[in-house]
Order: sequence, then C-alpha cells, then structure tokens
Amino acid sequence: MKSICILLLCFLLSACAAQWHRGEDVDGQHRYDLQFQRNNTAAPTGVVPIQAADLQAGDILFSADSGLQSRSLRLFGNSSVSHTFLYLGDGQIAEAVGSGVRIGSLDDSVRHSPLLAVYRHPQFNSTAAVDIRRFAEQEAGGKYNYVGILKQTPYTVTRKVCELPLIPRQFRHMCLNTMALVQVTPFAGERYFCSQLVSEAYNRAGLPLTHTPPEWISPADILHMREHDVPSVVPVVPLQYVGHLRCRASLWNGACTEAARVGNSAAAAPLAADALPPADFSDEVR
Repeated sequence: MKSICILLLCFLLSACAAQWHRGEDVDGQHRYDLQFQRNNTAAPTGVVPIQAADLQAGDILFSADSGLQSRSLRLFGNSSVSHTFLYLGDGQIAEAVGSGVRIGSLDDSVRHSPLLAVYRHPQFNSTAAVDIRRFAEQEAGGKYNYVGILKQTPYTVTRKVCELPLIPRQFRHMCLNTMALVQVTPFAGERYFCSQLVSEAYNRAGLPLTHTPPEWISPADILHMREHDVPSVVPVVPLQYVGHLRCRASLWNGACTEAARVGNSAAAAPLAADALPPADFSDEVR
C-alpha cells in the first residue's frame, strides 16, 4: 500500500498539461498532434544567448539556482524555474524575495543565477513601462507575502490532478480555478511573492497577463503563458521568447542547446567576461 501511495504521488508530481494541436501534413491533410507542456525555458528551436543590452523595460525574467528552496519548489511544482521578476530598464530589476519587495541590480541576478531566461509581452509600450516602474517604486520595501506562499503550497501539489494528460482544456481551467478558489481563496493586500508581483505589475499597467487572480499564479504558470506551449493559466496574449542571459542544464530544464544561427543574424554573444561572469551554457546537471 505504501508503495502504491508513493507511485501515485510521483505520478501526480510529474503530471503536466497536454492538449491536441491541429495541423497539416505535407499533403495538406489535417492531422492532430498531442502537445505536452514544455519544461525547457527556451523556445522549441533552442537557446538564444543574449546580453543585458538586449533587454527592454517590462521584460519578464525567470531563474533557478542550486539552493534547497529552489530545488524543492521545482520538484513539487514539476518546473524548471523557481523565481520570476521584472526588468525595469537602466540595469534595474524589481522582485519579491524573502526580505520583501526590492529594486535591485540586474548584474547581481546574473552573477547569482545559473539559469536566467527572458520573455517579453508583445504589446508592451513606453506607457506601460512608466506604470510598472511607478508600481515597483511604490511597493519597494514592502514585506514578502509568506501567507500567500503557505496557501499556495498544498495547491501546488493537488492542482496536478487538474493537469493530468488528456484532460480537456476547458475542464482543466475550470478545475484549476475551482481548486484555487477553495484552497487559496482570493485575498487582497500589500504583500507580494514573486509571481504575484509580476502579474499585479502588468495589471497596474493595463496589460494583464491573464484574468486569473495574481495570488493563484506561480512562476511556472507565467512561463507557460508563452508561445508554443500548453498553458495551465489562460494568457491574454502569449509571451515571446527573447533569449537567455545564462543557461545551465538540469533535470527539469533539460539541455541548453543553442538555436541554429541563420546567415549572419547570429544571436548576441553571452555577457562579456570583463563586465560580469560569463554566461554559462554548460550541460552540467544541477
């Protein structure tokens, strides 16, 4: 009986959303392919190395490290990322960490994060950039939302029931919303955890990532709101892949295979060694 329970738990932890995708074969005939949620932080074509200069205000960054907390979050969430934050421009970021909401340096994040992927909202504009910076400056110094994290912990595991393969998309979203309403319950406050801060910032800028309450959303949920993926949370507009400031292979992220370069339009080189530690695109598993 104990073995069965362990197997069931492992099955739930490894569950990921899937949906049928309609396409055409070489003969023009319609065909249906089963598409699973992707854990790799890059686009299907591979990793694009970028520099800090390639970032724009409003870009969303995803990271993971080798610490116990990051590993635990990735294990129970079956995710390649454990943290997400915003780029404000001028080398600054806004994030919610254990010490609270802060505005910090992008350089520090690059130094301490072996995995750092960047995505962009396709409709982001200069007005939204001003609104997000204003929101970040208003919330800077605020306390971390530990209560929200405690509420999310059981939901992170039990929600896997809604994300088992072959569950229809409409039912999956209804199941997730119902379970979140029961286990998390919407709550308002001035404290944020990382993904809640990112989602709320976009709400304040008038470009919501999703209509799902920010306190229900995890870093992985925002990552899966991208193009060519199966979202757990329905996005308003799919996010677009920009590239990786750093990439390191892991059990969850898989390999860091670089995308093929076309002609002279090669991807930007990783960050210069004299400015910051070189971007790591190794295959060392962490």
